[in-house]
Amino acid sequence: MSESMHPENFIRGFRESSPYIHRFRGKTFVIVFGGEVVADGSIMSIASDIALLRSLGIGVVLVSGADPQIDERLKNAGITFSRTWAGPVVSREAVPDILRAVGEVRFSVEAALSRGVTDSPMSGAEVRVASGNLVISRPLGVIDGVDHHFYGTPRHIRVESVRRFLDDGMVVLLPPLGVSLSGDMFLLSPEDVAQETAIALSATKVLFLVDEPILKELPQGNGREFSDRDVALLLSGRSAMRASWKILLERASKMIGAGVERVHFVDRHRDGALLLELFTQDGCGILVSSDPFEEIRPASPSDVPGILDLIRPLETKGILVDRTREAVETDISRYAVTHRDGKIVACAALYPYPDERKGELACLAVHPEYRKAGRATHLLSWFEKKALSQGLDRLFVLSTQSREWFVERGFMLSGVDELPLERKKSYSPIRKSHILIKKLDPKGSGSV
Repeated sequence: MSESMHPENFIRGFRESSPYIHRFRGKTFVIVFGGEVVADGSIMSIASDIALLRSLGIGVVLVSGADPQIDERLKNAGITFSRTWAGPVVSREAVPDILRAVGEVRFSVEAALSRGVTDSPMSGAEVRVASGNLVISRPLGVIDGVDHHFYGTPRHIRVESVRRFLDDGMVVLLPPLGVSLSGDMFLLSPEDVAQETAIALSATKVLFLVDEPILKELPQGNGREFSDRDVALLLSGRSAMRASWKILLERASKMIGAGVERVHFVDRHRDGALLLELFTQDGCGILVSSDPFEEIRPASPSDVPGILDLIRPLETKGILVDRTREAVETDISRYAVTHRDGKIVACAALYPYPDERKGELACLAVHPEYRKAGRATHLLSWFEKKALSQGLDRLFVLSTQSREWFVERGFMLSGVDELPLERKKSYSPIRKSHILIKKLDPKGSGSV
């Protein structure tokens, strides 16, 4: 039996996905992919994951592209297909072959979603698909002197119809085509369709299945989670990011600004990427969100169980002093936590002694899976600023096994005599904790 299929690993993973299953039920996701997933056959595994999302009560809108199929048909027909920065130039002559190519993708996707072979992931799924004239479009027109003819842009989405289909348990499939009020058909950018649909539906998530090795396309050092503010800073900089990625991030920023909660970019080549991105703590792609994916904030009473989960193993090892639930509940206003997508991954507390302008940093703990990423250092910095805001100019810690970590961050070994009078009384000679003190620099730390 492989390690991944070990019962304990399966149970742990399934339980860890439970909060996301509960959170996503009744929400709407827009999933965008190109015609490449049909061309290489990966639509089969993607369809299985989409069927699972639908079975969990998630409303799914699929937006498909068809570039490879269109290019191949036009090439075989000997039709020139030129492009400008604004999009392709679609002649009337090209329209019939474009419709055939888009239809090929549409029916391939519907066929993949209709599978129900016994003992397959789709067994019993019975996914129903709705499509039709749900996107009203208009011609893009003449841009920089070039008429794009039958290439257009979405004018509006027939939202009520889409919602009725979703409420009826159907997956909605939107091809890269739109109809105009004059009865013409226009080729559309699938990204444009996804953007307008997500905004119109107030979708919870938009997920782009992209073809690039996504982690290599963004400037190094930014990690994989971006707030809308991070994206703005990234786009305003002089990074060597490819133009296609700048366009995608601009789209993400616009959708976030219009009320979409999160936009994800996942590698379509990775099997199960949708499920990994949606139902695991760290995902596997790139996330753009309206609020910080991870933040440090003051603790609240509801955080007590998470704090206890963090500190209990350290108490068992003698690294931290034992604390009862009641003690943590009583002192909860002194705590802060690092909150990562619904999970507490680090915590600490500050006990001030204002008469002596000193404060004790206590109960610093980081979840084992999230160490070595600077979280403890970030928490320390947060509490240094908090201490300064309370008029304190020195921070001290009592540590049995982490002396070097604090020394590396500016703390100096000291003695019991340097402790505030009240803290001296509770100091335990039996534990023989090292006492370390750091003088705080108002200019260097700023304010909370």
